[in-house]
Amino acid sequence: MNVRRKTTLLGAVKALAPPDARPEAAAALAANAIDRLSPRRRAELNQLLDLLALPMRLPRKARAGMLRSMADSPLGKLRTGFAALKRLALFMAYAENDAPAPNPTWKRIGYPGPRNDRTGGDPLPPLSAAFEGERVEADVVVIGSGAGGGVAAATFARAGKRVVVLEAGSAWSARDVTQSELSVGDLYLEGGLASSQDLGTIVLAGATLGGGTTINWSTSFRLAPRIANEWEIQSGLRGLGSDLTPHFDALERELQLAPCPQHNANNAVLAAGARALGVHVASMPRNAPVDCGAGCGYCGMGCAYGKKRSTLKLYLPLVTANRGAIYVRARAERVLFDGKRARGVTALQTDASGAQRRFEVAAKTVVCAAGSLRTPGILARSGVASNLLGKRLFVHPVFACRAVFERPIEGWHGPIQSAYSDAFSYRIDNYGSKLEVAPVHPAFAAMALPWESAEAHARAMDELPRTALLIALTRDRDPGSVDLDSEAAIHYALGAFDAENVLAGLVAAIDVAFAGGAERVRTLHNAPLTLERREWSASAKRALAERLAELGVAPNRQPLFSAHQMGTAAMGASPRTSVVDAAGCVWGYENLLVADASLFPQASGVNPMLTIMALARRVATLACA
Repeated sequence: MNVRRKTTLLGAVKALAPPDARPEAAAALAANAIDRLSPRRRAELNQLLDLLALPMRLPRKARAGMLRSMADSPLGKLRTGFAALKRLALFMAYAENDAPAPNPTWKRIGYPGPRNDRTGGDPLPPLSAAFEGERVEADVVVIGSGAGGGVAAATFARAGKRVVVLEAGSAWSARDVTQSELSVGDLYLEGGLASSQDLGTIVLAGATLGGGTTINWSTSFRLAPRIANEWEIQSGLRGLGSDLTPHFDALERELQLAPCPQHNANNAVLAAGARALGVHVASMPRNAPVDCGAGCGYCGMGCAYGKKRSTLKLYLPLVTANRGAIYVRARAERVLFDGKRARGVTALQTDASGAQRRFEVAAKTVVCAAGSLRTPGILARSGVASNLLGKRLFVHPVFACRAVFERPIEGWHGPIQSAYSDAFSYRIDNYGSKLEVAPVHPAFAAMALPWESAEAHARAMDELPRTALLIALTRDRDPGSVDLDSEAAIHYALGAFDAENVLAGLVAAIDVAFAGGAERVRTLHNAPLTLERREWSASAKRALAERLAELGVAPNRQPLFSAHQMGTAAMGASPRTSVVDAAGCVWGYENLLVADASLFPQASGVNPMLTIMALARRVATLACA
């Protein structure tokens, strides 16, 4: 980024950040993050900075007023521009930890920062480095190492196959985990800045060895039988639900799924509120030990204690133990074929110095498990053509509310998710919102909270230690898509049906928060709605629903989140209605398999990790038969 743009960016950060922030450090981090974006996204942000070059030289108050007017603009592109600057500036202002002094904002809000009791865990499995032009021999090559790729690779390895795993991200052992929010730049897709093309939906996806299982929140649900039945109808694959049962059984034993013995204060709000209302509430099955303690509030940045049973911990070591190899920072370019038979993959590995080496993995079977956002592009670059490739992207859109209490909550302590409610999951047939909670760390919170002025935002952040963050995770019916070029742009917008369910879920979450003892609840709209406990009643609840319906859902008027991406290469009974057949093989090709969430014919309605694993295990088991 050139000097002029850096100066403009610094001016924006100084207008947006709180008075006690270190804007120079935040702006430098933001500039580095922009430079790491894809070419198109980077060009768009640089164009915005060019347009703001003169306004950002105005006095601070004038700069702030101009930025605020962008947030409220009826023009979607101006709201998009504001969202980009606001999220970058505030995330970095609260995440930076410029040594030797800790971030000064942390003291103000009572945030302890990364913990110092990290014990580490098992070392990484052996990792391989390629030579330029090398040809590596394997029985199976698996693209991706997350819930799908890791389990598929282990299943083949257990069957005696030599497996090579290609992971585009880097590798972090438990000893490497810093518990800093800045680490999302290395652990998440697009450095944690992935989003829909209009920035209306913030997308969180793992991009490291172990994929999403390395950074997720341990929630491990089976696909509900009623949703499995719906999948069978949609896909034409009768018996799919019962086919998955033995795989779910085996995975639950291996992952040692169990609920937490007790909820942290954040989850306790949801549990208490649901019980007070007399609606469903239960403890989640989790792939983490029951002795996980306060430090587990940080596991969205990786498990520093080596306890979470990710694919990195449980499944990828089986690959190297059976003559296989794992390559990190190795981006799969395309699949190679003899006619219509897959015979390997070309990949580009980048070392720590930035040097790149192109190599080939020759294999009898190729498994694409790069996730719903990247698998379609790899297949398309390899010559696979289907009208459905990249289509039918489901994201489980999430709205959140912040419930403020008179007592400490400190949502950065303790297991992140341990309670949930299905009371509103089936509002219309199989569609509705599952209520859960999210951890509360300052940089992510700062990015999500509405910004009306630097001072007002700082006051909202001061409430963070007393804030519980309840979320409505909605099963979406109407899908988006992902482009098949190298940019893989995400296109997603809520239709009327899904918007109605998201808003109904938000009202339910607010009702549960008050029943759980909140003094006030605030929405995340650009102009937030504030509701007081003393005024909450059945009529107030109806009025809120009407007000939310009146406001509607529009990109960047309120943040929409997605931590689950599904579909884009769906499995089914016919090439006219799917990309992949019942055995996970791409229609029209031999030995080219898909084993990730791309296979989902519809949204799962639950956190999808366990379902991805079960499908991947099924695909690999059938291929070994």
